Amino acid sequence: MPSRQSKVALVHDDFTQLGGAESLFATIASIFPDVPIYTSLANWQKVPKSIEQRRIVTSFIQKIPFAAKFYKTLLPLYPLAFESFDFSKYDLVLSSTTRFAKAIITRPKTTHISYLNSVPRFLWEDKINDYLPSLIFFLFKPILNWLKKWDKASAQRVDFYIANSQNVARKIKKIYSRDSQVIYPFANTNFYTIAKIHNWELKNQNYYLVVTRLVKWKRVDIAISAALSQKLTLFIVGEGPNKSRLQKLASSSQNIKFFGKVTKGQLRQLYRSCQALIVTQEEDFGIASVEAQNCGKPVIAYKSGGTEEIIIEGKTGVFFDYQNKEALKDAIERASRVKWNEAQIRKNALKFSRESFVKSLKDTVRKPCPNHQILR
Repeated sequence: MPSRQSKVALVHDDFTQLGGAESLFATIASIFPDVPIYTSLANWQKVPKSIEQRRIVTSFIQKIPFAAKFYKTLLPLYPLAFESFDFSKYDLVLSSTTRFAKAIITRPKTTHISYLNSVPRFLWEDKINDYLPSLIFFLFKPILNWLKKWDKASAQRVDFYIANSQNVARKIKKIYSRDSQVIYPFANTNFYTIAKIHNWELKNQNYYLVVTRLVKWKRVDIAISAALSQKLTLFIVGEGPNKSRLQKLASSSQNIKFFGKVTKGQLRQLYRSCQALIVTQEEDFGIASVEAQNCGKPVIAYKSGGTEEIIIEGKTGVFFDYQNKEALKDAIERASRVKWNEAQIRKNALKFSRESFVKSLKDTVRKPCPNHQILR
């Protein structure tokens, strides 16, 4: 007698920005073609092109005027949004989240697997006002304690956790008292490669590179201060609400350039020709570090979080122990004295491939849902 195909649904926090989490989710969606995707809110311009919009089911938040623009002000509504979805007809639900998608309610016979890119930083980090705009923090400070309790309680609804790094796995254990399996995210190892022919106009500028969203907690100001102090050339790729403040901080130097949003091809050129990528923040994983290493470039990183799982000290990069200008300056000086082996650096990054991610995820999902024909 043939096996019945399991009914599957996917869940994602929202589509309000195009970042690493959305790129990873697009791959998850490709593993499960045609199954519905539930999300709190969608800015249709921010949905990955590989995902057909007809698959997406949004919550009541979508109907609120200007919700896609002012989504952060709707913070208290997200718990209700995810709890309002009906998953009673599904055998398997796979959620991908940094915030609240893991809080969905399923029936006892439904298996809920949740892939965590991060726990909600604005709830669980010490300086939570670094992760929320000042106005939002002021308005919702009274309910943040309730949200923490709700997040911890609703996290127990998940049947099986997948963490994107050992770093996140430790947080899941500490905050939610739950075990998890680690499946690392991936970089496009076939696209981000060592240069055969350099862009010499870029190469001759001897620049260091920052690739990140320009938000307060990323601490890009440390890289700018170090560059100003050492009179280094620093290129900064990314957009965000902290951009104008950072530009003012760098305004006294013509050697610090803001590139804003760039194409994948432009980013690859910038990786290939830089002296090193600089990472000043604690990342839960850190995909830019993988991309840079795939291009054969070392990473100078704050020694905290997921970067410790990506970088080999003295082989593919160097660490600095303190999140300040002086520690970073010392790390840049140490990195400048190393004769880096591009092939060795790339070899380390190849383990973070799309093929490895897809295989590991399929193997994990197959355990509770062995009869799903898509996974054969």
